[in-house]
Amino acid sequence: MKAVLVVLTNPASTEAEVAYNDWYTNVHVPDVLAVPGYVSATRYKAFDGWQVFDQKYLTLYELDVRNLEHLQEISDEHMRRIADDEMRRSPDNVMDRATMRALYYVEEAPRHVGPNTQLRVANSVFMAYSSPTDPEQEDAFHTWYEETHLPEILALPGFLAAQRFAATNINMVKQPWVCEHQFLAIYEHSASDLDTYNASFAHIISGIKSGDIHMSDVITSNNPAPAYVRISEQITQQ
Repeated sequence: MKAVLVVLTNPASTEAEVAYNDWYTNVHVPDVLAVPGYVSATRYKAFDGWQVFDQKYLTLYELDVRNLEHLQEISDEHMRRIADDEMRRSPDNVMDRATMRALYYVEEAPRHVGPNTQLRVANSVFMAYSSPTDPEQEDAFHTWYEETHLPEILALPGFLAAQRFAATNINMVKQPWVCEHQFLAIYEHSASDLDTYNASFAHIISGIKSGDIHMSDVITSNNPAPAYVRISEQITQQ
């Protein structure tokens, strides 16, 4: 079963941003990937105007797990290595630890690959958090999302693939998560700059207005949807 650890962070200051990114990409990510169960990690930075949460930076860790119990074991080992100084901590005044948030999600459904993929690299991600409007509507919510919404979005220019995940209660840093929604859809996109991404996203707005993209009353409204540009290669476990 695929799982993802969604980590949201900030540098301690603007002046520390270069040192923060150097440590995170070249030191911290390899240390995390040394924990058995982690497969890869990719780092992102919020597009201007798309920073929905307080944190500017996103790291997506992918894991291969048997079940939730196995995922908890991986998280526990991760935290043990931090506590025992087996992971190299950031230099002083480089990372803002107070704003760090980290939550594990597990796959809700298989990854969808759109017709426009053509083996292009995903240069950005669109993170759509949502919930069914009513617990009794959850089955209808999943059906609409998988059979209607994802295919319609992936048919639009720039959208390459998408996969949906469900939140777990495995909160690595024990801080309140950034939203209360149960489900997360991660869309992979080809845009590497803000203007290209905005032009592509305009197709969604137009499609909703025209009715070509069929929305549903089974999904909550005004859902947080940050978008991020990739700032690292996909780093794999060595």
